Amino acid sequence: MKHATNQQGIALINIVLLIILAGIVTLFVYGVINRPPNQHIGDNKPWNLAMSQGSPDAKHAFIDYTDYFCSFCSQVEAATSNEAFKNNYIKSGKVRYEHRIVAVLKNIVPNTERGAEAAFCAADQDKYWEYTHDIVPRIKTDYFDKGIGVKNVATPKEIPLLPVEYFATSAKNAGLDVDKFSGCVKNNTHQKEIDENTKKALALGVTGLPYMIVNDYITSGFAGGEQGLRTILKAGGVE
Repeated sequence: MKHATNQQGIALINIVLLIILAGIVTLFVYGVINRPPNQHIGDNKPWNLAMSQGSPDAKHAFIDYTDYFCSFCSQVEAATSNEAFKNNYIKSGKVRYEHRIVAVLKNIVPNTERGAEAAFCAADQDKYWEYTHDIVPRIKTDYFDKGIGVKNVATPKEIPLLPVEYFATSAKNAGLDVDKFSGCVKNNTHQKEIDENTKKALALGVTGLPYMIVNDYITSGFAGGEQGLRTILKAGGVE
């Protein structure tokens, strides 16, 4: 009788444990299904369609807050502009990759706002990516590689405020209508949009650049080139 009672007690404990386990699993599943969407990704619509590449139906979203005059951002550009990244992630349909040009560094980087204006003016002609792939390596070669505009050096030097003509050179290289582009930049055509996007970014917690979101994974700063990029993508669930 005592043995039977013990068995009944053990069975009851097992039932209770199974009920608790089922409850934990249910709560976990409910939490995953009903988890609020990542505020950066939201409804998965780009802030600027011309600054997004890849399928809108891609399983993974990769958001990159950036600035032409951020030296670490130029490293991200180098890692994402090569054919390996394009083939493995963009053309394969795995990832939608979006740039968000913001002026969060405008108080410490003189060319931030003009660079942002140039980016939006290039996007107006649906040549944002071609323009970006030209202007970023130029800035890197002309300034970053010489220790100018880079913060982590013994004696930091600022890049002087660049004339519109500097940006227009990349417009020509990328096949834009240069006169239309230059007029757009000179007139600060997109100042309101840049200000609004910067305000939104700051409200979402973006303070340093590059600031990247891969699905629910968020990171700021960048190092490691293509391998560093793969590590970030993997951390966000992209294989």
